Order: sequence, then C-alpha cells, then structure tokens
Amino acid sequence: MKKFITFFLTLMMMISLAACGGESPSESSTPTGGSTTSDNSKNDEVKVYSIGEAAEANGLSITIDKVAVAEANTTLEKAKDGFEYIKVWFTFKNISDETIESPKAKALYIVYTEGATGDDSDMKSEENSQVMLEVADRNERYMSRVDLAPGESTGGWMIYQRQADKSEITMHYYSGFVNVPPDLVFKFTVE
Repeated sequence: MKKFITFFLTLMMMISLAACGGESPSESSTPTGGSTTSDNSKNDEVKVYSIGEAAEANGLSITIDKVAVAEANTTLEKAKDGFEYIKVWFTFKNISDETIESPKAKALYIVYTEGATGDDSDMKSEENSQVMLEVADRNERYMSRVDLAPGESTGGWMIYQRQADKSEITMHYYSGFVNVPPDLVFKFTVE
C-alpha cells in the first residue's frame, strides 16, 4: 500500500508539472505586471496616419477625411472650460472578403495624454452631446454600426471635445478592448 501511495503521488506530481509546461517561476518569459522589450519595440513601430490616409485593421479601412472646429450652435451643451468641439469625418470601408460590421462610435478616441495602452492614456470616445436640430449636416452624423459587404463603405462625422490650446490631435482606434495598444493611431493638426 505504501508503494502504491508513493507511486500515485509521483504520478500526480508529474501530471502537475506537465500541465504547467514544466516552467518554473524563474523561467517565466514575462513577469506579472511587467512588459517585455518586444512589446516596447512593437509600440515604437506603430504607423501613425494623418488626414486622408487609409489605415487598415481587421479587414477594415479607416480614413479620417477632414476635421474642423464645430460651429457654436452644433450641440446643446457647451464644451468644458479650455475645450472646444470638433467634427471629425470618417470613412469606413470593408476590405475583407466577408461581410463585417462597421466600428462602433465608441471605438475611436481622442487622446489627451498618450500611454502605451488605452488604460494608460487619458482619452475620450465620441461625445454624447445632443446635436442641435438646426445643424445642416445633422443627418450625416455617424451614429450606428451597419453590416458592410466586401468593398462597401459608410461614413459620417463624430464630435469630440479637444483641448483648445493644442493644435495637434492624436486619435486611437480600438477594435476590441482598450487595455492593449491601439490598433491604429492617427495624428493631425486643427487650426
């Protein structure tokens, strides 16, 4: 019986080591809460797109067509002190071979302070302000996701608050969660 228990415990220990991959904590490739050099170099290699450049991610082409300061009567709410509203026009095109859904408005963020991931950044997605009825291009506002067949595109404008004293703007696109580096980065100036 003693030999059976010893054999059983040895077998369980071998199974446990095999399940863990045989990797001890000192052999772990990435310590908990840390990042590797390759992650940092990946962030350094991110291509930055400007107005008019088509950026591609996950079968989708995203282009910022133009950006302008929003007219004073665009929204019901005033911008925060030191901020002003801008309108950003986007075009989304399906460049894959399958039907895909256009991105949600909350996938594109204006970034006030940039970090390695969205969680490390100070940023805001599309402003939920109510647009005034009198705004001439109100019906061109990008509001909802649509199914895009291969080659099909959609677009419109979204509204953001930007820091009025800064002319350079950074925007991030995230296809999923924001606790990772952005899928796409856009930088441009607004006068």
